[in-house]
Amino acid sequence: MVSSPKIFRKSLTGFTLIELLVVISIIGLLASIVLVALAQGRAKARDAKRVADMKQIITALNFYYDENQSTYPPVNPAAQGPGGWEASTMPGFLSSLSKYIVASPKDPINGYDGGSLFTRAGSYYYAYYNYPAASAANYGCTFNADFAVIGIIKLETGIKSTTPKAQCGTFPSGGCPLGGIAGVCRDWSTEFDYSYMLVR
Repeated sequence: MVSSPKIFRKSLTGFTLIELLVVISIIGLLASIVLVALAQGRAKARDAKRVADMKQIITALNFYYDENQSTYPPVNPAAQGPGGWEASTMPGFLSSLSKYIVASPKDPINGYDGGSLFTRAGSYYYAYYNYPAASAANYGCTFNADFAVIGIIKLETGIKSTTPKAQCGTFPSGGCPLGGIAGVCRDWSTEFDYSYMLVR
């Protein structure tokens, strides 16, 4: 007697709801990790551009000084921003350096969120100011010469110990409050995450 072949039916069960939720949560977690890493990478790249721009601007300012009777460019009134500083958010920023810089430098975000130089939250731009020699003693500086300060309002990845700081005078215990004490000290790093003083 020949027996009939057995037919095996494969069970067609799918994923359970719990399994689907676990898979979706894992995918969501991985996606969020990738997005955070990508955002951090972009912030670092923007900060690297800011630092490179500052080096280029400083070089151009020194060329200007050498070719223009030992003086740094005056602040362009058309480009004045907060505190009377020349700001990259305004048209004509550092236009006096066009001979030495191919394009006018702009912060990668280049935005101003209102307030003074001391309210940095949400503001990303470059700022420049030219001080006359008569101002030096008022800020506690030991020199008597014209000088200029160039700065980056905000770095996205925070201030590093190697970041330049424009400072003048003898700092009392506890620092130089609110940026300065008349005739004693001046600390531009309270206004900028990156600040550099040019003086000869």
